[in-house]
Parts: sequence; C-alpha cells; structure tokens
Amino acid sequence: MSSAITQNKREVILEATLALLASRGFHGFSIRDVAKEAGVATGTVYLYFEDREDLIKNLHSQIIETVSQEVFVTVGQEESLYQQFQGMCRRFWGLFQQQPEMILSKGQFDHLPADSLRSRHEEAKVVLAPLFTFFIRGREQQVLKDFPDEILFSLAFEPYFEIARKSLQGFVRVDDQMLEQIISASWDAIAKKPVG
Repeated sequence: MSSAITQNKREVILEATLALLASRGFHGFSIRDVAKEAGVATGTVYLYFEDREDLIKNLHSQIIETVSQEVFVTVGQEESLYQQFQGMCRRFWGLFQQQPEMILSKGQFDHLPADSLRSRHEEAKVVLAPLFTFFIRGREQQVLKDFPDEILFSLAFEPYFEIARKSLQGFVRVDDQMLEQIISASWDAIAKKPVG
C-alpha cells in the first residue's frame, strides 16, 4: 500500500472521528461507528490506531498541529506585536469558520482526564512554539503583561472558542466589525496598554 493511500485512509478516519466527536461527544461513538462514517472496515481503523483512546489522542494532536500551522506559524517579526496578534486572531477565526467541528469538539477535549491533558499540554508546547516565542518577545519588550504563557493564551485566545461556538449555535452573529472589536478587547486583556 502506498504511503499516499495510507495517509489518506488515516486522514479519512481522523476526519470521521472529529465529525462524530463534534456531533455525539466522546461517549457517543464506537470504533465501528468511526469505520462506518469513514467508509472503511472496522479492522482498517485498527491498522492505524491501537484503540479508541489512541485514535482520540492522535486526533487531538492533529488538531493542535493544524491550529499551529494555520494560525501561529506565519507569525513574523517585521510587524508590530499588535499587528502580529491581529493576524493570528483573524486566522484563528477563519479556521473556525472553515472547520467548525474543531470548535464543537473542543469542549470534549477539555474534559479529558487530568493526566491525559498534562501529557498533551507538553506536546502542544512544542508545536505551539511560535506562539510562545511571541509571548516571550511581548514580555521582553514590556508590551504584554507579565503573565505565564498559559494565562496569556487563556486570556487572548480561549474566548474565541466560546464566541465561535455561540456563533455556530446561532446565539451571536460576528461580522467583520465585531471581529475587530473582539480582537481589540482580547489584546487589551494581555497588553500593558490598551489599543489606541
């Protein structure tokens, strides 16, 4: 089997898992359900993943990797920190619009056992290095508040998950003007001086 076909089947299985996780939650699907959703035999899932837990772990890692590549990798140093932040937030929001299952599944990942979350947190720190470098530069330049990276991330980016979820559910409508106001408010949460 060629590596392209292997990678494609693996991706299809992960996409099916994300769709089921977003619609049913962790306890609402089995490996058989994943196989059916992916259009593969149940045994095929086990060729790529040891068990359900391994499948979910790999999905979580893939989501973190996707967010990092789409949102944080392009952080450059030629723009001001605020301009870099605006770009990250716009890309973050755009990713949610393109892949709403990520938003709908986030709450499920937040409720994983603490040991599992801690191990994934360490993995995420490596993948999200460009973001943490941004935070370090911001503190060194006395632009960002002197909070740990995890607090800065929570203040700056966690609200987007909730706002996107509410938007997907139809509770709020976020147009371009409101998005810019949200970006400004989230910057104010982490910056020593507010915008403008």
